[in-house]
Amino acid sequence: MAAFSFRLASMTEPRLGWWSYRQQQLGAGGGDAQAALRDVIGVYSAHPSAPLSLHARCRSLDAATFRALDVLRLPAMRGSIHMLPRETAHLAFRALPEPPARGARRLHGFGLSAERYAELRAQVMELATTPRTARELRSELGVDRELSGVVGQMTREGALIRVGAAGLRSNELRYQVDEPAPADSDQALAWLAGEYLRAFGPARRQDFEWWAGVSAARARRALGEHELEDIGDGLLLPAGLRAAFEDVAKPPSRAVDLLPKWDCYTMGYPLAGRGRFAHADVVSSLYDHRGDGLPVVLVEGMAAGTWSLQPGSKAAFDLNLFETPTAALRKALDAALDRVRALLA
Repeated sequence: MAAFSFRLASMTEPRLGWWSYRQQQLGAGGGDAQAALRDVIGVYSAHPSAPLSLHARCRSLDAATFRALDVLRLPAMRGSIHMLPRETAHLAFRALPEPPARGARRLHGFGLSAERYAELRAQVMELATTPRTARELRSELGVDRELSGVVGQMTREGALIRVGAAGLRSNELRYQVDEPAPADSDQALAWLAGEYLRAFGPARRQDFEWWAGVSAARARRALGEHELEDIGDGLLLPAGLRAAFEDVAKPPSRAVDLLPKWDCYTMGYPLAGRGRFAHADVVSSLYDHRGDGLPVVLVEGMAAGTWSLQPGSKAAFDLNLFETPTAALRKALDAALDRVRALLA
């Protein structure tokens, strides 16, 4: 018997969820953290979301291993800051350049003229040859509000990168000069389209368009660079994967995954694509009013509730399950929470 009765009618094609679960390396299905990061293209940069997303996907992870990852933190999908493997970070970044008008609006919003921005930008470039916190830059430059606009613009230009905070629950980032490698925007987007279908497919062209934050025309051209197979209803897979998709196994019984806020899986699809991990009756409970994905409890690959990490130095949790778990499932939930507690303690 399924642990949660509402899941019995979750999908007309359950293999969608089973395949996505496997491709996302959930159930600690990936290798080490660096490999898991490559497998999902990138994770949202904020702490503790970034370490928790990788924690759900690799067999073991501790703070030292996380801090040693070879990554860049750059604007990527939908303009959000992602933690990306260094060897491919430039492709995700160059595929999705920010429109110049958006940068001009940002500077205007912070009261920065082009001349003042150029002046402060040059000073930041001199100071941030080693990692500097925003607090340190404000003190050294003698500016306050303007700095947020300068740093935001420089990171979107690729002149400045974010360096992760020392603590896994801290978001006091540091900034350093480190320009990503160049790449042709259209070629980089074609690479990103192929990676999306590998990690998030089967998916529709509209899913990729939404996830990447690009126009329908750019999405269509990027996908057109690949040999794809339509498995029905516009769902695309890279050619040659149909047989593996047909044979995919369901997640193990009582498999529990604790996905953090902004997890790449829950943020990987527009509303129409979320049925692979959430029943229509509960999917709205998994996102806030801005559309940001909340921390989600997956049971056998399907959303069974939400969870949250309480403020404070101790790793204490709140669980909000849609149905009362069985004793066996409760034991599996407690074990999953203990794994998170061990990482963050």
